[in-house]
Amino acid sequence: MEKIKTAIYSEDFVQLVKYVLIGVLGLVVDFGIYTILTHFKMNVEIANIILSTCGIINNFLWNSYTNFKVHDRMILRFISYFIVGQITTVFTTVSLFIFVTKLGYPHLIVKIVATFVATLIQFVINKVVTFRKAKKEEI
Repeated sequence: MEKIKTAIYSEDFVQLVKYVLIGVLGLVVDFGIYTILTHFKMNVEIANIILSTCGIINNFLWNSYTNFKVHDRMILRFISYFIVGQITTVFTTVSLFIFVTKLGYPHLIVKIVATFVATLIQFVINKVVTFRKAKKEEI
Protein backbone atom coordinates (compact mmCIF):
# COMPACT_ATOMS: atom_id res chain seq x y z
CA MET A 1 0.00 0.00 0.00
CA GLU A 2 2.89 2.33 0.81
CA LYS A 3 4.35 1.82 -2.69
CA ILE A 4 1.05 2.85 -4.27
CA LYS A 5 0.86 5.96 -2.10
CA THR A 6 4.46 6.84 -2.98
CA ALA A 7 3.74 6.36 -6.69
CA ILE A 8 0.59 8.49 -6.58
CA TYR A 9 2.40 11.37 -4.88
CA SER A 10 5.49 11.14 -7.09
CA GLU A 11 6.39 14.10 -9.28
CA ASP A 12 6.06 11.94 -12.42
CA PHE A 13 2.53 10.84 -11.58
CA VAL A 14 1.42 14.37 -10.65
CA GLN A 15 2.85 15.66 -13.93
CA LEU A 16 1.06 12.91 -15.86
CA VAL A 17 -2.24 13.84 -14.21
CA LYS A 18 -1.69 17.54 -14.98
CA TYR A 19 -0.66 16.64 -18.54
CA VAL A 20 -3.87 14.66 -18.98
CA LEU A 21 -6.01 17.44 -17.47
CA ILE A 22 -4.42 20.01 -19.79
CA GLY A 23 -4.97 17.57 -22.62
CA VAL A 24 -8.63 17.16 -21.64
CA LEU A 25 -9.08 20.92 -21.75
CA GLY A 26 -7.55 20.91 -25.24
CA LEU A 27 -9.68 17.92 -26.24
CA VAL A 28 -12.91 19.62 -25.23
CA VAL A 29 -12.09 22.45 -27.61
CA ASP A 30 -10.68 20.06 -30.23
CA PHE A 31 -13.62 17.66 -30.22
CA GLY A 32 -16.19 20.44 -30.05
CA ILE A 33 -14.85 22.22 -33.10
CA TYR A 34 -14.02 18.91 -34.84
CA THR A 35 -17.63 17.80 -34.42
CA ILE A 36 -18.92 21.09 -35.81
CA LEU A 37 -16.55 21.04 -38.80
CA THR A 38 -17.31 17.43 -39.69
CA HIS A 39 -21.03 18.07 -39.22
CA PHE A 40 -20.70 20.67 -41.96
CA LYS A 41 -18.98 18.04 -44.13
CA MET A 42 -15.34 19.09 -43.73
CA ASN A 43 -13.01 16.22 -44.55
CA VAL A 44 -12.10 14.38 -41.30
CA GLU A 45 -8.37 14.38 -42.03
CA ILE A 46 -8.27 18.15 -42.72
CA ALA A 47 -10.37 18.92 -39.64
CA ASN A 48 -8.00 16.80 -37.55
CA ILE A 49 -4.88 18.59 -38.82
CA ILE A 50 -6.33 22.07 -38.20
CA LEU A 51 -7.51 21.29 -34.69
CA SER A 52 -4.46 19.31 -33.68
CA THR A 53 -2.22 22.22 -34.60
CA CYS A 54 -4.31 24.64 -32.52
CA GLY A 55 -4.30 22.17 -29.63
CA ILE A 56 -0.52 21.79 -29.76
CA ILE A 57 -0.02 25.53 -29.34
CA ASN A 58 -2.56 25.79 -26.52
CA ASN A 59 -1.27 22.78 -24.61
CA PHE A 60 2.40 23.82 -24.95
CA LEU A 61 1.68 27.09 -23.17
CA TRP A 62 -0.31 25.41 -20.39
CA ASN A 63 2.31 22.68 -19.88
CA SER A 64 5.22 25.14 -19.91
CA TYR A 65 3.76 27.42 -17.27
CA THR A 66 1.58 25.24 -15.06
CA ASN A 67 2.86 21.68 -15.29
CA PHE A 68 6.57 21.36 -16.04
CA LYS A 69 7.32 24.98 -15.08
CA VAL A 70 10.22 25.50 -17.44
CA HIS A 71 10.51 28.87 -19.11
CA ASP A 72 14.03 28.87 -20.53
CA ARG A 73 14.74 28.17 -24.19
CA MET A 74 11.03 28.55 -25.01
CA ILE A 75 11.51 28.66 -28.77
CA LEU A 76 13.52 25.42 -28.79
CA ARG A 77 11.05 23.80 -26.41
CA PHE A 78 8.13 24.90 -28.58
CA ILE A 79 9.79 23.50 -31.70
CA SER A 80 10.34 20.17 -29.93
CA TYR A 81 6.76 20.13 -28.59
CA PHE A 82 5.38 21.06 -31.99
CA ILE A 83 7.36 18.31 -33.75
CA VAL A 84 6.21 15.72 -31.20
CA GLY A 85 2.65 16.99 -31.60
CA GLN A 86 2.83 16.85 -35.38
CA ILE A 87 4.21 13.31 -35.31
CA THR A 88 1.26 12.22 -33.20
CA THR A 89 -1.05 14.27 -35.46
CA VAL A 90 0.23 12.19 -38.37
CA PHE A 91 -0.49 9.07 -36.29
CA THR A 92 -4.10 10.15 -35.56
CA THR A 93 -4.64 11.33 -39.15
CA VAL A 94 -3.38 8.04 -40.58
CA SER A 95 -5.57 6.19 -38.05
CA LEU A 96 -8.60 8.20 -39.23
CA PHE A 97 -7.74 7.55 -42.88
CA ILE A 98 -7.30 3.80 -42.39
CA PHE A 99 -10.08 3.07 -39.93
CA VAL A 100 -12.69 5.64 -41.03
CA THR A 101 -12.10 6.38 -44.70
CA LYS A 102 -10.95 2.92 -45.78
CA LEU A 103 -12.60 0.56 -43.26
CA GLY A 104 -15.73 2.53 -42.34
CA TYR A 105 -15.41 2.64 -38.54
CA PRO A 106 -17.18 5.49 -36.66
CA HIS A 107 -14.88 8.54 -36.77
CA LEU A 108 -15.45 9.70 -33.19
CA ILE A 109 -14.52 6.28 -31.77
CA VAL A 110 -11.38 6.13 -33.91
CA LYS A 111 -10.42 9.68 -32.93
CA ILE A 112 -10.84 8.89 -29.21
CA VAL A 113 -8.70 5.73 -29.34
CA ALA A 114 -6.01 7.29 -31.54
CA THR A 115 -5.89 10.39 -29.33
CA PHE A 116 -5.49 8.29 -26.17
CA VAL A 117 -2.52 6.42 -27.64
CA ALA A 118 -1.03 9.66 -28.98
CA THR A 119 -1.33 11.32 -25.55
CA LEU A 120 0.68 8.58 -23.87
CA ILE A 121 3.38 8.81 -26.52
CA GLN A 122 3.47 12.61 -26.25
CA PHE A 123 3.75 12.63 -22.46
CA VAL A 124 6.76 10.34 -22.40
CA ILE A 125 8.63 12.18 -25.16
CA ASN A 126 7.75 15.64 -23.87
CA LYS A 127 8.73 14.83 -20.30
CA VAL A 128 12.05 13.31 -21.29
CA VAL A 129 12.98 15.69 -24.12
CA THR A 130 10.91 18.86 -24.46
CA PHE A 131 10.47 19.84 -20.80
CA ARG A 132 13.71 18.39 -19.45
CA LYS A 133 15.13 20.92 -17.04
CA ALA A 134 18.44 22.36 -18.18
CA LYS A 135 21.49 21.50 -16.11
CA LYS A 136 23.17 24.52 -14.55
CA GLU A 137 26.12 24.33 -16.92
CA GLU A 138 23.73 24.34 -19.94
CA ILE A 139 22.09 27.64 -18.93
